Amino acid sequence: MSCKNIYARDKNYLIVRLKEDDDFFKELTAILKNEGIGSAVLVSSVGMMKDVEIGWFSGEEYKKKVFSEPMELLSMTGSVNEKEDGEIHMHFHVILGDSDLNTLGGHLFSATVHQANELVFLLPTNIALKRIKEGEGLLRLFPELKGK
Repeated sequence: MSCKNIYARDKNYLIVRLKEDDDFFKELTAILKNEGIGSAVLVSSVGMMKDVEIGWFSGEEYKKKVFSEPMELLSMTGSVNEKEDGEIHMHFHVILGDSDLNTLGGHLFSATVHQANELVFLLPTNIALKRIKEGEGLLRLFPELKGK
């Protein structure tokens, strides 16, 4: 268990609570590396985020926007993958709610935890989730059976 963040792991799951003002990707990456996890599927997420950068892919580039105010994390889905160089890659999409109860969403590029984030990951035991550049250079998902 990390001193800074609270998490528990067994064979099938990693459950994480990130704390106020944590850099979402930095802290999550540290936990994943500490636990030796390169493949995971996000199955549940709740909490709040601020200083969120999200984007929409036009087919050629991401159109990004930053939202500073705290927002409810209504849903986040995606996966943790290993790139060809062995580094961890996270691909998440979020739906966020503002104080007027409006929603917005997109590909998550960065965020700071506001109050807390609670995340549940499923850990595939016999499948590795790889990210490999393909075609136009985007990292594409390539699931592989382990040991093949």
